[in-house]
Amino acid sequence: MTYCEMYELALKNLAPREHGSGFSSGSVSAVMEGANGRYYCGVNLDLYCGLGFCAERSAAAAMVTDGETVIRRVVCVGENKKLWTPCGSCREFLSLLSPQNAETEFLVELEGEKTVRLRDLLPLPWQERSL
Repeated sequence: MTYCEMYELALKNLAPREHGSGFSSGSVSAVMEGANGRYYCGVNLDLYCGLGFCAERSAAAAMVTDGETVIRRVVCVGENKKLWTPCGSCREFLSLLSPQNAETEFLVELEGEKTVRLRDLLPLPWQERSL
């Protein structure tokens, strides 16, 4: 699947909805390619109490359920149809799934397929450091 096709799939899954008092979803959509060559989709869940989660973690949960932890590529879009990079929490979350995810590519510009690697978005991973 090309980056353009991943982008179109992410757009297809965008479905912003209000589910009643305190819950909305689908204003951000992510598509991940696992090292197994499969594609995983997810949308954000926003709970007004702060317990929701991002589209990247939603897609990653589907991937891990399928037995995969290594991510090759990610395309994430917001309801404005623009590309998004992962928030700090998702950067950390994805990096902890596998050390190989430092090489995960995130699409930042569709034209020319410009990407950035997770290692560049999270240059100092969380770990114990000596004093």
